[in-house]
Amino acid sequence: MPRQLVGGRRVAQALVCGLVTALLMLTAAPAGARAARSAAIGVDRIAWTPCPDPAAARFRAQCAQLTVPLDWAEPDGPATALALMRVPATGTPRGTVLADSEELGGYGGSQIAYFLQHGDHYLALLPRVHASMDIVVADPRGLGDSSALHCPLAAHDPAVSGFPSDAADLRRLAAHNASTFEACRAASGPLLAWTGLRSQARDIDAVRAALGQRALNWIGQATGGELGVVYAAMFPRRTGRMVLDTVVDPYRSAITGVLDVARAEEAGFAHFVSWCAGVSTDQCVLHGRDPGQVFDSVVTKAAKGMVDGGSLGRPLTAPEVRIAAGTFLVGYPVSWRLLSTAIAQADSGDGTVLGDFVALTYSDPDNTGSRAQACADQPTPATDWSQLHALTEEMAALAPHTGGSSVAWDVYTGCLGRPNSGPPLAATLPARIHPSSTVLVTATTGDPINPYTWGRDVANRLAGSRLLTADANGHGGLDNSPCAAAAIDTYISTGTLPPPGLHCGTAPQ
Repeated sequence: MPRQLVGGRRVAQALVCGLVTALLMLTAAPAGARAARSAAIGVDRIAWTPCPDPAAARFRAQCAQLTVPLDWAEPDGPATALALMRVPATGTPRGTVLADSEELGGYGGSQIAYFLQHGDHYLALLPRVHASMDIVVADPRGLGDSSALHCPLAAHDPAVSGFPSDAADLRRLAAHNASTFEACRAASGPLLAWTGLRSQARDIDAVRAALGQRALNWIGQATGGELGVVYAAMFPRRTGRMVLDTVVDPYRSAITGVLDVARAEEAGFAHFVSWCAGVSTDQCVLHGRDPGQVFDSVVTKAAKGMVDGGSLGRPLTAPEVRIAAGTFLVGYPVSWRLLSTAIAQADSGDGTVLGDFVALTYSDPDNTGSRAQACADQPTPATDWSQLHALTEEMAALAPHTGGSSVAWDVYTGCLGRPNSGPPLAATLPARIHPSSTVLVTATTGDPINPYTWGRDVANRLAGSRLLTADANGHGGLDNSPCAAAAIDTYISTGTLPPPGLHCGTAPQ
C-alpha cells in the first residue's frame, strides 16, 4: 500500500512532540546536469556547511546537497539534488544512521524544518544513538524545501466530496482530480513522474554511498518505514541495522488498506470513549455523556452546514469533522482531552478547534504535492460508481462513528480520474525479502492510523526480522512506549536486539 496510509497533522505533532524524525530535502539541479551513479558517488561529494536556519545551531547541524538522476534509468540525463541535514554525534561517532519519519499530520512539507522544530524530543528518545552516531535526515524528492512539485490547483476542495453520493458526484470528483494532476504536471515538468518510492529508495542508496557507509542504517516511521521496506527489497545486501516503526505495508492493496484504516480508526475512537468514561470531567468534558452519540451529532450538523470552521471562514463538512477527529486520536493521550473539548464545542456549532486541524491537514503545497506523490505508487482506481458505493457502504459498517474518513481514503479517492501510473508497488517487490541484517519492526496494538497488522505482516515478509509489540494506544512505539523506544535506541546504537516476541507496555500517564 503506498504512502497514503498515514493520518493526522502538525497540530497533533506539536501536541505529541514526536513522531519525529528526519527528513530529506531535494532541489532540482539544472536540466541536463550530469548525475553520478549511486555506486560511484564518493564521500567527497557531500560538502557539509552550516545550515541556513538559525534553529539548526542548537543541534550543531550541517546541511548539504547531493545531485542524483531525475530518472535512475538514465543516470546521465537530467538531475535533481537531495538536500541533507546532519546532526553530529555528541561523542565519538561510530557510524551514521539515516532517519525518516513522516509527520503525525501525514506527509509532505519540509521534514528538515520539522526536525528543527521537534528534534529535541526526538533526540531525547534516542540518547545512545545521539551520543554515538551521526544522524542524517532528508526530504523525499518533490516535497518540502526541495525543488518541490508545483501544483497550483488544490487537491482538497470542500465543494467536491470525497464521498460521492451518486454517479454524477463521482464524475465531478474524477474531473477535479484530473484537473489537479494536469495543473501539477504542467507546473512541475518531468519530476512528477519520478516521485515514487522506487526512485526514493535509489536516492537513499545514493546518500548511503556518498556517506561512505557500506550498509544503510535506518530508522523509518510510518511511510519512512514503508520506504525502508522498499529499500530492503531493492538493496537487501546493503541493508544494515534497520528499524521500522508503525510501518505502512507496501504490499497492501489500496482497497484493503482503506478498510484496514477504517477499522483502526473506529477502534481508536472506541478506546477514546472508554478512556473518557474512566477519567474525570476535568480531563474529558464529555465524561458522563455518550461521546459517540455527541460526535455523531456533530457529524450530522456538519453535513447540514451547521458547524462553523473558525479560521477556515466557512462551515466544516462532515468528512472534515471526521478526519480532524482521526488526527486527535493519533496523539494519545495528550490530545484526547482536547478532542473531547473540540467535540463538545462543535456540538454547539463552534468548530474552531476542529477547523484548525482541518486547515493543517489540507495545507498546501504539502497536501497536494504529497497526494500527487502517493498516486505515483498505485494504479488509478476504477471510476465505477457501483464499486465505490459498495466500498463506502462497507466502510460505514466497519466504522459507524469515524466513517472511514482518513488520509488513506483521501488519497484513494484523490487518485480517481488521474492517468494510470502503472502497476502497484507490491507487484514490483519480491514476495519475501532477505536483508543481510536483522530488521527490527515495532508497532503499537492501538495505532489508529497504521494498524498493528501491517507491522506484523511486514515482519513476516522480512526474513530473520524481529517484531516488538507495544501494547499501547497511539501512533508508533517510539513515541508511546519507553520500552520500545529503548529497544530501538539500543539496536541502532549497539546492534543488540530485544528478546524475540517482546511485548512492551505504554508510557505511564
